[in-house]
Amino acid sequence: MMVTKILQCLFGSIVLLLVSTSFSYAADEGDFVGDKKCRGCHKPMIVDIAKNLHSQAGHWNAEYKGCESCHGPGGTHAKSESAADILNPATMDSEAASGQCLSCHEDSNRHWVGSSHEAMDVSCVSCHSVHNNDNDKMLVESTEAETCYGCHAEQRVFTLKRSSHPISDIARFDNSGEMNCTSCHNPHGSQSESLISANTVNDKCYECHQEMKAPVLWEHSAVKESCLNCHNPHGSNHENMLTAKEPRLCQQCHEQGRHQTIAGEENSFFVTNRSCSNCHAQIHGSNHPGGVKLKR
Repeated sequence: MMVTKILQCLFGSIVLLLVSTSFSYAADEGDFVGDKKCRGCHKPMIVDIAKNLHSQAGHWNAEYKGCESCHGPGGTHAKSESAADILNPATMDSEAASGQCLSCHEDSNRHWVGSSHEAMDVSCVSCHSVHNNDNDKMLVESTEAETCYGCHAEQRVFTLKRSSHPISDIARFDNSGEMNCTSCHNPHGSQSESLISANTVNDKCYECHQEMKAPVLWEHSAVKESCLNCHNPHGSNHENMLTAKEPRLCQQCHEQGRHQTIAGEENSFFVTNRSCSNCHAQIHGSNHPGGVKLKR
């Protein structure tokens, strides 16, 4: 196992060396021709990018070279007019394409390398269109949610269920929803699981649901461990985005008790209304001296 990891590290270093060498070689062999030369053939793209934030990069970056900042020196390409003689992030492998973007955006994307997106060969241009001015954040789709749903179709299904966060509204009502995917996730990388933009899942949930926050005198261990033990944050057909209906949800942990639900007795008190939480109403925890059973 240790030998395998060492070989993987060596291989990764060799790849990075080759990539960086190829870029420096292109810079030595080609001449920078400037945006005016590019405009002769690519006028529509020049007009588009002149309207977005990238066109202003020269104001704070002395090394900014216009189109050639991302596409490399265009001298050879201008002579040959061959696509093979210019860098195009859209046709490059994911690591090289993202490397072009990270040369400027490294500080704001410090968790990108090693993230789940990077590991799945997703690159910056998978979600962003650098020349695009029509969509927010230069996304490839009209909304943030639609961009994410291009890969995360399963999560889209959950957001359309009867109980969900108002994420689906963004896709259907032109950004009028209260939340979007980046309300909880950082697509550029995170130090926590599932690209959550907080230290833990619970920390993220507590940003909005502070009334559920621990510690409390009487804790419900499932709640303290993770909100996802009981809730599906993307949506559910059960109330409050529960992963299962009470009492079935509770019985996944509480297999034995004095009043278990009996199969076939549909009108049992322990099935109707709020089931277990008819009595154990403080299910997220209680500070009441008599709340040991989370009843008050």
